[in-house]
Amino acid sequence: MVRRSLARYHSAYDRAANSLNKFDWLTNLFLRLSIGFMFFSGAVGKLGDLGKFNAMFEGLGIPGASVVAPAVAMVELVGGVALMLGLATRAVSLVLALDMVGALLTDIGPGLAEKYASVWSFLSNLLYSSEWLLTGLLLLLVCVGAGSASFDARIDQRLASSERAADSTTM
Repeated sequence: MVRRSLARYHSAYDRAANSLNKFDWLTNLFLRLSIGFMFFSGAVGKLGDLGKFNAMFEGLGIPGASVVAPAVAMVELVGGVALMLGLATRAVSLVLALDMVGALLTDIGPGLAEKYASVWSFLSNLLYSSEWLLTGLLLLLVCVGAGSASFDARIDQRLASSERAADSTTM
């Protein structure tokens, strides 16, 4: 009786999971649009008040802040647009994840370490930071790519089509 119930549950679960798999493109699109817009809008704000952003970098002791700060803002601006379009998603996601690691190491982590003496409080707040979450989501995009609703997918289709055409002419 229990075995039969489990078999029915498993069968229903498989049907539901297979139905949901048809929407995996939507998950990637949602992630790319959300994360891309976060970076794009943040970069617009940073570039809009570059003096303040430079001063923040100088306050963190980052060498060459007047060069590094605008470079970081431009990487985030261009990277945000590329993510929203699904263009070079894996490479852009890796670069932006490294950008977030930099923020965690230079700003977020040290600030939390000063504020929270206990390891538990420090880790609880570090792992709750948006930079930590963004790093994880960006690494997910590095692994899974942009999905079918992206320029990456269109480019892959065109390359595969031209490779097939080239192969058929050489035969």
